[in-house]
Amino acid sequence: MSQADNRDEHRERKRLAEIAKLRSLENEAIQQGRKLGQRDRLKAAFYLTRAWGEAKTAGLRKEDFQDRILGRLKRRHESRQEFRLSNWILRRGEDPTTQPELVKEYESRTTPQKALEPYLVGIAVAAEYCGVNAEDWKLAMARDLSIWSRQSGGGDVVPLDDRPAETLAVLLNRLCARLAKYNRLDQTFAAILAKNCHWDMDEERLSDSGHIRLQRIESPIFPRNEDCLYFGEMFPFPSIPLIRVPYVTGDAVFNLALANGHDPGMHTRIDVGEPRHEGIPGELVWFREIRLCIVPGDRGGFVSALETRPHMEVRIQGESDLAGRYPVLQSALIDITDGSHYGPPDLDPSIQTKDGQKWAIEMTLWPGKLHHVLAGNIRPVLPNSSALYFDPDPIEAAGVAGFEPWYLSYTPATPPYLRHWLTREWRLENEAAVCPWARDNYEWGAPGDRWDRNIPPIHELNFPDYSHATWIECCLHNGLIEEALQASIDRLTEQTMRLQANWHAARERHSNALLRRWNTEIEEEDRQ
Repeated sequence: MSQADNRDEHRERKRLAEIAKLRSLENEAIQQGRKLGQRDRLKAAFYLTRAWGEAKTAGLRKEDFQDRILGRLKRRHESRQEFRLSNWILRRGEDPTTQPELVKEYESRTTPQKALEPYLVGIAVAAEYCGVNAEDWKLAMARDLSIWSRQSGGGDVVPLDDRPAETLAVLLNRLCARLAKYNRLDQTFAAILAKNCHWDMDEERLSDSGHIRLQRIESPIFPRNEDCLYFGEMFPFPSIPLIRVPYVTGDAVFNLALANGHDPGMHTRIDVGEPRHEGIPGELVWFREIRLCIVPGDRGGFVSALETRPHMEVRIQGESDLAGRYPVLQSALIDITDGSHYGPPDLDPSIQTKDGQKWAIEMTLWPGKLHHVLAGNIRPVLPNSSALYFDPDPIEAAGVAGFEPWYLSYTPATPPYLRHWLTREWRLENEAAVCPWARDNYEWGAPGDRWDRNIPPIHELNFPDYSHATWIECCLHNGLIEEALQASIDRLTEQTMRLQANWHAARERHSNALLRRWNTEIEEEDRQ
């Protein structure tokens, strides 16, 4: 079975699981009369309002829409003789995902109403009239409700007071949408898609490609969460790391060779580099890096999302100048279960020391020697999964192992996911999670220190518990996260403009050369 077939099969299994979960929710709505809380009813009303707008544009009359919904409602309601759409929609175009104050504003109102079934039926009727898959529209709404994460039966526990996570989700979404609009990110994305490019996620480098490499997806979180995007085909969504979760630790022995000046096109491998060091003891840590990224939304515009990708670090021991801890570039290409490299030989992993020197690195982990080298130190997070497989969607597909370790996954930056990743300690043996925004990563009292700027008292934050979410909230207040995300956008925009300018110049040059050749041929024919 091909890699593409495996992806399709994996996605289909996930979709079938989601459909089964949706059916369970629909049965609860009919048989038990499932009611929605204050926030969830506003979100459901928002989705129904949007669905009705689409159906109305397509030509459906309001009276017919109401009659169709009434005819498909299955839960008995003795006093129900009609269905009034006005009781179930938001008539002023409010958006609860960006207006958290709506909960208080609607607190004393009886509409929109709380019963779940009419929202599901209404959205299905509108989708069918518009000629789209009704399951996609219903799933989009259900995923945004707090009851969806509780429905999953996973390890995520929804606190009684969910306002902190709700507020953080609103802040991140507003930040990403504002930056995308200010920087005209839609134009940058369109320019990238207009030509063949390749994105190096480690180097954050956009380059020309001789063949199409980027996966063409409208949005990685709609209509489904993407969980098997190959790192060599990813689209360059602007992103910054939020937290690195340790998945595997182990003892290892490294070989290193100075890589500066070698031509990767010549397939130079580590054994020809000089100087070189062999048999250096150390440790490795394989992380799953959770990143905040800006992606296209399902309603147009841009929204925040969480991207997870592989990240490897090594600790080199000893007294040499190479001793220290380094991230490994091209770490997605290492399978540390057997030490093999995945990918072309010119993509060998490397580290960069503080003096700017680049060193090719390999681990002496080969088949038959694994247990001798690691001495049983590999610790998978999921006991029933392969050592390097990850859980790409811990809310909607809790406990389901990912495709392969070098693949990427995307989920919305909604409260269940933010709680899951940012409010836990995530310690694996002696290896703790790494949050680059933590206070201890910045020098205390340094001249011009910006970390403490505009930060409210810790006890007044949404997350006053000194969790990873606390530091991220602080760095929203002091502007450091916004600056980092803006810098990511700036790099992408600058590279895109340069490639676009080179492309425009080259295509004009080649077209003019062709015209000159044809003119020359015509002139020669005329002289004959």
